[in-house]
Amino acid sequence: MSIVKIQNKKALEQLQARLTLRIGRKTTQQEILDYCVMLANQNLDKLVELATQTPVLNQEKVKKILDRIKNLKNETYDESAKFENSEDNDIYLP
Repeated sequence: MSIVKIQNKKALEQLQARLTLRIGRKTTQQEILDYCVMLANQNLDKLVELATQTPVLNQEKVKKILDRIKNLKNETYDESAKFENSEDNDIYLP
C-alpha cells in the first residue's frame, strides 16, 4: 500500500458522505479513489480538459508578476477593499 497526499481532503470527505447517503453504505476513501481512477480512465478526454485548466507557472509569468509588484509598490493599500471572490477576502483582508 502506498501513501497518497490529497490537497483537498475536505472535498473527499464530502464526497464520501454524499456517496454514503446515496448508496446506503459507507465506502472507504480508498474505494472512492479507486472509483475515481476507473472513471478517469473511462473519461480521459474530460480528465485532460480538467488538467489543462491548471495554470502553469513559468519564467515569463514570474517576470510579469514581479513587474506588476514593482509597479504597485508606491500604491496605497485600501483597507476598505472588497473582492468578488470570498477567498480573496480571506487572503488579503485582515
